[in-house]
Amino acid sequence: MPLRLQRPVSPNLNEKVLRSYTEEAARLRDLAAHVTTARLKARLLEEAGNQERLAKEAKRGALQPHPRPVGQMHL
Repeated sequence: MPLRLQRPVSPNLNEKVLRSYTEEAARLRDLAAHVTTARLKARLLEEAGNQERLAKEAKRGALQPHPRPVGQMHL
């Protein structure tokens, strides 16, 4: 279930999130094309699919960033 904040995410931030998920999916697929074990290849392709699913949700506007817990420093 996606987390909903009180205020909507800016379109610019949503585009960055979408681009990030899409790029990560492509990177994982590229890695999968060059690994030698079937188990690792399957795991990378599974995670690439997860990133693509998240990209679709971001495109629909269904994803919202998680609020940082109180007291957590941004590094």
